[in-house]
Amino acid sequence: MAATDKPNSDLDIDRYLTQSEKHMEIDRILSTFKLDPFSIMELPYKAVDPKELKMAYRKRSLMVHPDKVDHPKAQDAFDLLKKAESELGDDTRVRFILGIVEEAKVEVLRKQGIKVKMIPSKVETIVPKDGENADAEPVVTMVPARIDESEYPYITSAEGRQGVKDQVKEILIEMELRKRRLRKKEMEAEGEIARKTEEAIQERKRKVEEKQAWEANRETRVNSWRDFQKKGGAKKIKKKKTA
Repeated sequence: MAATDKPNSDLDIDRYLTQSEKHMEIDRILSTFKLDPFSIMELPYKAVDPKELKMAYRKRSLMVHPDKVDHPKAQDAFDLLKKAESELGDDTRVRFILGIVEEAKVEVLRKQGIKVKMIPSKVETIVPKDGENADAEPVVTMVPARIDESEYPYITSAEGRQGVKDQVKEILIEMELRKRRLRKKEMEAEGEIARKTEEAIQERKRKVEEKQAWEANRETRVNSWRDFQKKGGAKKIKKKKTA
């Protein structure tokens, strides 16, 4: 009986570990900094290879898909993963984030007292290779200023990589806060404009209503004046004759 129980027991353990791994991946995604798609997808800070991105997304999406795992936050994790995949598929967004990464590297090195020399930014033309979208037009892109990591070993160390990751988070948070402050000011300005517009509308409405009321009472005023005239108008005060 024990011999027949073992496979079932092993199967149960395998299922448990599989679900456990899926839960761990969901928790990892939910605890990862939401504005950093590289960290969510666990990809290195470098130009994204479409095939590598597709494979990474497929692997992780199967682990956290709400239909594949019983977890109350599975949908949230899946949505974050999908958003990260979408961002990393956008060349403009990727260049923007990688520019921030280079800025973070410089800051990390400076904190270590290391003087940094940057490789200047440049315009680069990407020509499609034969057999790989050969009919596509060449793409002109701006390669941001960067450092040569081979000259700064600290950046490639575990401590350096974590420092860069933390610095990227700090920069992105500051940018997000700045964007929110700007949006708040814009909303306040929009609110002030809306308030003044509403006041102008109400003022115009009040004047129209006053004019309408004046016109509506015109007949009453005319009739009152006529009645007054019929009654002899204002009584004249007679002056006494002096002797």
